[in-house]
Amino acid sequence: MATVPYGSWQRSGQAVGSRRRWLKLAAVAVVGGAGAWMLVPGEPVAETGLAGVVSQAAATSAKPLEAVQGVAALNRCRELLGTAEKKLAAIPTMSAVFQKQERVEGDLKPLSIMDLKVRHEPLSVYMKWQQPDAGQELIWREGAFDGKIVVCPAGWRRKVMPMVKVDPHGDMAMAVSRRPITNIGIWNFNKRLLETVNGDVTRDPSLQVSQSEGDEISGRPCYRFTFEHAQPSGQSPMQKMVIFYDRTLEVPVAFELYVWSTGGGAPKGQLEESYIFRDLKLDVALSESDFDHQNPAYAFTAK
Repeated sequence: MATVPYGSWQRSGQAVGSRRRWLKLAAVAVVGGAGAWMLVPGEPVAETGLAGVVSQAAATSAKPLEAVQGVAALNRCRELLGTAEKKLAAIPTMSAVFQKQERVEGDLKPLSIMDLKVRHEPLSVYMKWQQPDAGQELIWREGAFDGKIVVCPAGWRRKVMPMVKVDPHGDMAMAVSRRPITNIGIWNFNKRLLETVNGDVTRDPSLQVSQSEGDEISGRPCYRFTFEHAQPSGQSPMQKMVIFYDRTLEVPVAFELYVWSTGGGAPKGQLEESYIFRDLKLDVALSESDFDHQNPAYAFTAK
């Protein structure tokens, strides 16, 4: 698998090498979802990405911003992400339906959809899976649980292992994710995007950049910024990346990255990673109990 040299978008510990099959199965069974675990070896996974999530904006949406190309589009993207960074510095909490699909160690993983709550400081995370493995829960809090992720599996596994602790940077967690849970949240998302558009990838003269309007995510109008190579470039393996910027919340809410693939003939783009914060809410009321495994609303202590 070709690495993607986009600063912090490159997976931490990318060169993880081969792993024992039992470790991968255990990782997916605990933190990756039964849907992925039960796939027949070699069964293709569909590139779902943002399909069905992005829609055309209604005629009553906010006044459009004139579409631009090239350096003007790149500068506009940088400006908007810079504005978002300043805004997010004053936002303590968020909630969303977080949707992701990633290619890990060359294998495209199935689409994952999770209810997500995050507190910025101290960084605290709660997730509950919608798919695959509906009902699985996860909590991670900075400085708690000896630094481990606390996972409550779903279904029959909950009876066998009602609560499991996983190292967020260890082989088990990283076998099913491109980056650790410690990087989650709209703050880190915006930071990585800003680093990317300020980085070497946007200095490639063959890169085509455009900004357009007319898309909606979660019923809110978005700007779409597209960075694309018409042909494979010697400077990076990227074929295309797309950023969606919510015009109402004034923050980015979705990102997709495609890299060139030469398998089976002519070069074409293949999905490398896709992330979206659906129904994003900023500055929501969250308390310590939202990140406590003893919360009676959660299943960690259920009998």
